[in-house]
Amino acid sequence: MPFAAPAPWTTKMTLTQLRYLVAIADSGLNITHAAGRVYATQPGLSKQIKRLEDELGFLIFKRRGRSLEALTAAGAQVLDHARRVLTEAGHIRTLALDHRRVRMATHHADSAPAVCNQ
Repeated sequence: MPFAAPAPWTTKMTLTQLRYLVAIADSGLNITHAAGRVYATQPGLSKQIKRLEDELGFLIFKRRGRSLEALTAAGAQVLDHARRVLTEAGHIRTLALDHRRVRMATHHADSAPAVCNQ
């Protein structure tokens, strides 16, 4: 089934879609099991993967009927990149948390009452 390239402003790949892709791969291509892992519904997960495929312009999975059979060669490449992107997103979250902790510690130290020993 040929794909027409979507206009760049019509769709946007999301971290959620990449998380769903990784969950499906890590669940042995079982969408129901993957949906449980990411606290999503099976239809919602399937819809997001279809949107991702539509945006990319190629199939990520080989299908047999309604079942996923395997990753396509391109899908395997996307999966590798998705894992790295999600790892980097985790690093950004950790950085933000560390930054907030430092800010809070600095703020608390600045507002602590001065102790005078006479």
